[in-house]
Amino acid sequence: MKILYDHQVFTSQKYGGISRYFVEIISHLPDEIASEISIQYSDNVYLHKQLGFEQLKPVFNPFDQFLFGWPIVGKRTLFQWMKKQFPKRYEDCYTLNKTMNVQLIKTQEFDIFHPTYYDDYFLEYLGNKPFVLTIHDMIHELYPELLNEPYLSIKKKRLAEKAAHIIAVSENTKKDIVDIFCIPEEKISVIYHASSLTKQTDTLLQLPEKYFLFVGNRSGYKNFLFFVQALAPILKQEKDVAVVCTGSHFNSEELAVLNSLNIKKYFINIFVEEDKMFDLYNQAIALIFPSYYEGFGIPIIEAFESSCPVLLSDASCFPEIAQEGALYFPAKDTKQMRFCLEEILHNVALRQNLINKGMLRGKKFSWKNSAQQTYEVYKRVLENE
Repeated sequence: MKILYDHQVFTSQKYGGISRYFVEIISHLPDEIASEISIQYSDNVYLHKQLGFEQLKPVFNPFDQFLFGWPIVGKRTLFQWMKKQFPKRYEDCYTLNKTMNVQLIKTQEFDIFHPTYYDDYFLEYLGNKPFVLTIHDMIHELYPELLNEPYLSIKKKRLAEKAAHIIAVSENTKKDIVDIFCIPEEKISVIYHASSLTKQTDTLLQLPEKYFLFVGNRSGYKNFLFFVQALAPILKQEKDVAVVCTGSHFNSEELAVLNSLNIKKYFINIFVEEDKMFDLYNQAIALIFPSYYEGFGIPIIEAFESSCPVLLSDASCFPEIAQEGALYFPAKDTKQMRFCLEEILHNVALRQNLINKGMLRGKKFSWKNSAQQTYEVYKRVLENE
């Protein structure tokens, strides 16, 4: 059996949950599976480190190099005109990788195609070959006002309807696919994610003595500013408590809120390599994950593995994934959120109880199991052809 994976998420992500997911699945598939990733331009770290893609060319944007990179007025308009006149000269990495994908699909030298995101470019070239689609969440459909990508949802629905089988990353995501896209339940298999953390013995991170941890993106449905408002009175009372945020730098809206509440000095924004994340979780008071919606929530499993207590909103997939391993609060209730933050800060017995239950729950998730279940999906698809 040979599975062909395409370039999409590996072109767009240097790091990220979706590219990590595909690399982990490919890495753990049984030996009888032959897999191929069709790509020539990528900065993805997981491809390099785990799958040994050493010959990949770095991603470039032709606009960045246009007119020697000078910030000239009207530069983008001129670039778009030049791109129409000389399309080959100004091809970007996404287009180049997609062209390579199309060529490989046309050879038909594979059994199943597995796209890594929702661009439907491949449909006209597949012929009778089946494809399996992984849907990681339904955020674009549930919160379109926050993401403003209407065409992505249109393509995603089209792929969901045409796929031989769909993999959903949680029962909650499966339910949303059924409700929103009207896909039959029997066409969808739920396969959970897992943790990819590694514990490093030589990690030296300069961290506050006491801090809450907020991991990843903070925009929109992530509910970060609501969390800030709930936490603010605690920070003013507990002078030795901080908040460590990973990911991008604080934007202007976030800074304005932090300054207006006079708590900016308690918030630290850092970026660490993934091999340092274990310590970041392990030394935290707790992971705070207040999102309105997630497809799965890999940081939950990472926290479990790192002996880090977890505070979650009681929304979407969270109760399904964490079960008794977390302390929950309503996503839009500042009083309850603040109560949970204070409890985890002062109640040593509660913290230890959550750590114990979290570690036990975390053992239910492994990439080996996820890959085996994915293999079973591939087999069923071929048997039904």
